[in-house]
Amino acid sequence: MKNVYDEVHTFYEEEIVLEPVLKREWVEGYLRQKAWQGADDNELRRLWNYIRYFELYLDATENDYTDCLEDMPAREYGLAIYWLTDNIQGYKKSLKAARQFFDILLDLYQYLVAKKILLNYDELELAAKEIASGKRLELFPASLMEEVEELSGPSMLVLSGEKSLSTNDPEVVGETVEHLMTKLGNYFQQREFADDFHRALFLYNGPLAIIPGEDQDDFWLGFWDYFLFDYHLLFNDLTPLAHFQNHYGSKLLPDERHILQELLSATFCVFYIDRVINGDWVECINLFTEETFRLPHPQSSYQQIKKMLFFGHVFSRENVMINYVTSIEVSSNLRRRIKDEVTRQKAIFNIQEPEGSWLDMFSRHALVIRHTINALSTMDKVNVTPFNQVDRIYPIAQENNPAPQAVMETLEHLMPEYGFSEHDVRLAKKMWHDYCQLTKVTVRKPQVWAAAVIFSYSLLNSYNVIPADNIAADLAISKAAIYSNRTKLYEKLQLQKFDPRYLNEEGFVLSLFT
Repeated sequence: MKNVYDEVHTFYEEEIVLEPVLKREWVEGYLRQKAWQGADDNELRRLWNYIRYFELYLDATENDYTDCLEDMPAREYGLAIYWLTDNIQGYKKSLKAARQFFDILLDLYQYLVAKKILLNYDELELAAKEIASGKRLELFPASLMEEVEELSGPSMLVLSGEKSLSTNDPEVVGETVEHLMTKLGNYFQQREFADDFHRALFLYNGPLAIIPGEDQDDFWLGFWDYFLFDYHLLFNDLTPLAHFQNHYGSKLLPDERHILQELLSATFCVFYIDRVINGDWVECINLFTEETFRLPHPQSSYQQIKKMLFFGHVFSRENVMINYVTSIEVSSNLRRRIKDEVTRQKAIFNIQEPEGSWLDMFSRHALVIRHTINALSTMDKVNVTPFNQVDRIYPIAQENNPAPQAVMETLEHLMPEYGFSEHDVRLAKKMWHDYCQLTKVTVRKPQVWAAAVIFSYSLLNSYNVIPADNIAADLAISKAAIYSNRTKLYEKLQLQKFDPRYLNEEGFVLSLFT
């Protein structure tokens, strides 16, 4: 039967690819000292297992700590434990396991410092304190993560060798994406995102439909595709994927970060297959931009796929499509009608954003395009876009007068309290600014004008209008003053329901169902 020293010998001879950071003679010297101190074989094996796990991590990361192990930053020990849970069979992420991990490493480092092999163990000691000294495990405490450098910087944590992600292997990519999507789902089901989740669900499902049950996989796949890529969070107007990258990206495993970067490059696309290149590839055409690109053959007959219209998020790396895409069967006439209808919607979008491209339209209103395709293909409707908004002539708001800043600041403060998004705040401020260019305004009570702007903005974009009574009561102002200023805004700006100049995401979606 092999003893622990035989296991150490086998490990260093057969399992380590690169030059080890923890040298074999260091480990053997440490274990022999523990044996002299009375540790039996079982205890020595326990110590050795944790040391072996740590060396496997050091062997897998491209950060080279050979001859400078004491320089490994405290924050990386959390990543090491995280890596162990995914790569060491039977290793469970728990406070108890983390404390054992740190206790053994601290004991080893103290031995190495006493032997003058390491200079200190300050970073390890800090990691043990911040990660595992409390009542629960904190792999990535804020105190350690504040100093994380940009991912493109020299300290980026990247796995190498056989444990690196092979982005050319569809099976590996698929498994990594699935793992990442699970983390994304768990992250955004936290209580702090409850308002966003319900708002996104309402927008995606539409105002007339009943939300399907949890067993309706197609619905929920489509919803998560929309939520992660296209929805804009209330408090910062970022897509959930972009927010996740900013606030959680440094906590991911390197291969997951790599895939997250790829997913962030995805674009919403509506396309059809124009021709079969060969048995492996087909040529696709973007319905709106007429851009051509190739994707893997869907392995269906050309007679079948030529009738299909595809929409969803795709990204290309070595021309591999890996994300969720919906397909519907359409006639050439329906395909043309969809293109015409969405082209009219882009004209509406360009009233608000004159320089907006198709990409800008997709980035802000991909959900409008989804609903339009569904409505035209399933509800037997000739069109869904309000024609009157495209042909209107709007008052020209020239830059004549600075908009009183006190109202701007009040809007910034009040609107989030009523559930409006950061994007809503920008549009409402634009409404106030435009009004001030058309007439000279004397502001005595900023709250009254801000309330009128909020009330008017709500009338334009929502079925569930915020009552003027509620705003007046909250701000201790006159309801009559709100109505009076609302009338001034409507008359001077010639406002109408779903006005394109100040149309938000809710308003655009709701306008399709009127």
